[in-house]
Amino acid sequence: MPKIVKFSKSYKNILPIKTDFYNANLKNLKKALSINASYKKQKARKACKNCNKKLYEPVFSSHGVKYTFCQNCNHLNGRHQDTKKFENEQYFKDTQNFYKKNYKLLYEKRVKSIYLPKVDFLKSVIKEKINLLEIGSGAGHFLKACEIKKISGVGYESNNDLVKLGKIKLKKNKISYLYLDKTYQKVLESKNNTLVLISVLEHLREPHKILNFFKRSKIKYLYISVPLFSLSVFIENSFKSVFPRHLAGNHTHLYTKESLYYLAKKYKLKIIGEWWFGADFPDLHRSLLNSSNSNIKKYKYLMDKYLFSKIDELQNVLDKNKICSQVHMILKK
Repeated sequence: MPKIVKFSKSYKNILPIKTDFYNANLKNLKKALSINASYKKQKARKACKNCNKKLYEPVFSSHGVKYTFCQNCNHLNGRHQDTKKFENEQYFKDTQNFYKKNYKLLYEKRVKSIYLPKVDFLKSVIKEKINLLEIGSGAGHFLKACEIKKISGVGYESNNDLVKLGKIKLKKNKISYLYLDKTYQKVLESKNNTLVLISVLEHLREPHKILNFFKRSKIKYLYISVPLFSLSVFIENSFKSVFPRHLAGNHTHLYTKESLYYLAKKYKLKIIGEWWFGADFPDLHRSLLNSSNSNIKKYKYLMDKYLFSKIDELQNVLDKNKICSQVHMILKK
């Protein structure tokens, strides 16, 4: 099976769904800084979250948190641990309403613009009939896109409010509430041929645990998407008054091409599909707009003319060099 490598996607269809990043900048910034403050209270991280090798001195600080690169696998680590307490605070308590409101808005447009392309990518790589298990399903957007593409799937989510929303939207595929620690057994027992972890690994306290269970299971394929160290990190570190979408809050560490290839080698998995794309230049566009004191209407017109009109072309440069803010990968045992 030859590896399929894909680059870029247009951001122009995504912008209407992401207006909250522009319009609620201060609210989002306050939330991110609050999470950072909680994160800094956790125990110090001494070993790499990706390969468990010793970490050395911090390389930089962003929004009050120190970060360093692992010298073994090139993974970017926050210098504190994602403790059980931190996990509970961020995903099971005060964020319930935040995630519910965020995922409920423009549900169908999110499915069409964001999740249907993911399913198309999955189908382009895996040629056999797909039946999938998704962990961390959110409100079921990916499962809904699978329904549209005639792919059967079952998903589990540890936020019950999102599960309730997903059950309203889904007609054939199933989504259920299950506490995170109990989902690992579902992976081990699954009879599906594909495990889906979209925007999940970076949020797990023990990402290796679910990878080990996948390795032990009868599931053949693994579909992941993760955030990457990229230009967005430098942009966020330069615009202190702008909401850091990428490295802050619940993203306490970031992958790189090298750290992902390290994982594939460690678990003896073959990478059969890669899709590199990011929102680095959209992050720059947003940061410039939210930092301007100019006549916003005229300034936005100029920004659209001289930057946003070329945003896909600019982003494509980073995507093709695999230094963008996100990647989707499909791996096979």
